[in-house]
Amino acid sequence: MVEVAKNEEDLIPTEKWLVSLRKDGKPFIRQFRAEGYYEAYDTVLTHIEKHRLEVLWFKEKRDCDHRYMNKNYPDLESVCVYCIAIFNETEPIPCYDENCNTKFCSKTCMKEHYKFRHKK
Repeated sequence: MVEVAKNEEDLIPTEKWLVSLRKDGKPFIRQFRAEGYYEAYDTVLTHIEKHRLEVLWFKEKRDCDHRYMNKNYPDLESVCVYCIAIFNETEPIPCYDENCNTKFCSKTCMKEHYKFRHKK
């Protein structure tokens, strides 16, 4: 159960963080939210241990230079809307339908979603 903060002092804002990772020599960037450095550090360490990745760097998005600031990156862990698999190393595949914002782990899941949800 989520507790609602009663005082403004109880609110701890989360910041958007970027992490640059490498797997099999191929670097990629993901984003996530954390309340501070130690939570971000813990999130990154847990993630790399679970997925056997190498960390190149991580920092608050607001402290990154302009090349990173105005771009949205995939989340550190994404959930495929169709098969409910957690994925993170591949780029999410968007739905064919331009009015649909869902993301998928594979073209197969995206095609099945499109067939059931959007074809008439």
